[in-house]
Amino acid sequence: MKTILQIVILPFLLWQSAFSQNTEDTVKIKTVEVIETIIPEAYKTTKFDSTVKEESSNLAELINNNSGAFIKSYGAGSLASISFRGTGASHTQVLWNGVALNSPMNGQIDFSLYPTLFFDEAELHHGASGLINGSGALGGSVILNNTEEYKNQTKITFKQTAGSFNNYSSALKLKLGNKKWFYETQLFGKMDRNNFEYKNISSIETPTEKLDRAENKQFGLQQAVYYKLKNGSVGGRIWYFNSGRELPGTITQTNSNEESQKDESIRALIELKGLKNNFQYHISTALVSDQLIYKNKQANINSKSNSQLFDNNINTNIYLSKNWKINNNINFKYETAKADGYSEKNNRIRTSWLLGVNKDFKKLSLNAFNRIVVIESELKPFAPGFGAQYKIFNKEQLFIKANTGINYHYPTFNDLYWNPGGNKSLKPEYAKMVESGFSYSKSIKGIEINTAFTAFYSKVKDWIIWQPTEFGYWSPTNLKDVENKGIETNLSLSTNIKKIRIKGSGNYAYTKSTNLKAKNEFDNSLDKQLIYVPYHKLSSSILINFKSINLIYTYNYTGKRFMTTDNEWYLPANFISDISISNQFKITKTWDVSASFKMKNILDQDYQSIAWRPMPGRNYLISLTFRLK
Repeated sequence: MKTILQIVILPFLLWQSAFSQNTEDTVKIKTVEVIETIIPEAYKTTKFDSTVKEESSNLAELINNNSGAFIKSYGAGSLASISFRGTGASHTQVLWNGVALNSPMNGQIDFSLYPTLFFDEAELHHGASGLINGSGALGGSVILNNTEEYKNQTKITFKQTAGSFNNYSSALKLKLGNKKWFYETQLFGKMDRNNFEYKNISSIETPTEKLDRAENKQFGLQQAVYYKLKNGSVGGRIWYFNSGRELPGTITQTNSNEESQKDESIRALIELKGLKNNFQYHISTALVSDQLIYKNKQANINSKSNSQLFDNNINTNIYLSKNWKINNNINFKYETAKADGYSEKNNRIRTSWLLGVNKDFKKLSLNAFNRIVVIESELKPFAPGFGAQYKIFNKEQLFIKANTGINYHYPTFNDLYWNPGGNKSLKPEYAKMVESGFSYSKSIKGIEINTAFTAFYSKVKDWIIWQPTEFGYWSPTNLKDVENKGIETNLSLSTNIKKIRIKGSGNYAYTKSTNLKAKNEFDNSLDKQLIYVPYHKLSSSILINFKSINLIYTYNYTGKRFMTTDNEWYLPANFISDISISNQFKITKTWDVSASFKMKNILDQDYQSIAWRPMPGRNYLISLTFRLK
């Protein structure tokens, strides 16, 4: 109780101290509309611009095509999870306007269920920067934000797409407002047959077959209402999403199991945010409710699971001077879940407090913070992070950076309570992380150059792994110690040649993720690369713009991925090229229309992201977008 009182009272004592200064010392800070935890420059981040966001249909496609993170896809319209810096799918945290979206049951996110329509901004926070957003992000975090605009406006955007394999989608966005109110309505619908042809490499004759039972239907709605205050804003959003899909079998299966899955989620958010003198705040409360229904007719399975997360945040920044800032972030979560695989309904309370300081000198920026985490009665008082950035030359934008941190990832409800197999004695996974690198920006004869290089290392102890037991079922234990190390680099070049705008960019990641601990004397996974973690991942693109015409070419290379823990079997590397062309036409002073044509997998490569799960060959997508401004 004493600790909790200190957590609650301390930020207000600091606030009072900061404002008890003479008014002449008040720091003048530019008013901002979106108040979020700002990641210090010492940490690696990847921000996706609006062009690549509009080119991507969902979050899985956006991340896979524009970063070094690897998306593990089970096929078109199927589950898509992430491997970030060699970590598991549950080691990446996803936050929407500061609200945690990871399932309390398995800790994961299906990135194929997040259309890019429903967020305005997206970025990746790599490694130790994920600790600033919350505990559990051993690989990093995915940050999704929405924005508000307080001005007189009536904007309507309608987009219709049609593609190969009987795939169709519709999206509508409506923005209304004035200088005090902001309203936004977004609607999304999608229907995919995904009945594409593929080569069945599991058969001796490698026949060409058509994917069966892969239909996917999605519907979503997001509504926002905000009111502008004198020094901030208050409002909320509600996001409803429904997905129903058939689950096709692997190419080795001769008979379909007639599997299907329905996902339904509601995310409701109320927030108050603003900036007054030296005090910046963002207070929010949210509900995330998820339901999953899995059916398998052949096995006579009809399984239901429900989970709810109540997420409450108080995030504040106190500016003691232009170069001195104190961060104080308090989070309170209540998680509950009920499933056919549990013997009873389970719940838990998670509380955390982050206190940090940021100090800027003439060339040097320093930051330090610590996060205290309490889950039920278990206290982890020490999860610190330290970072530094140094500007080498006065007139050059060349910076060297370094940071380090400690993070914990707690077992999920499935790990603890699944019946049979759950293990209530599991310890949290414990990670030590360090990274260093540089960033450089320069304009040379009209060419804008931006580049960065980062080397990273982390060691995760007590990695949770499920394995078969002597009783015939699987159970999780803290068996592995995993070492992740590698490099990440990115480069972008842009220039104008008369009326033509050219921009090229590339992201490359080398990741070595190995098991350091044998579970027994016969364990052949020791010192081997973890399964489905590619050594090499490259994404690149070239954009050519002339007046209202855009031509975009993307190239993505994913190195081989091992399918077995002994590294004897692997999926070969794949290299996928896409190209698109679009043009915008003005109909009236207020109406315009954009037409786009996209060809995916130009070389018609036959490949798999996950073993025995075919991916589409060459396919096409056309879209029309109507805008009222």
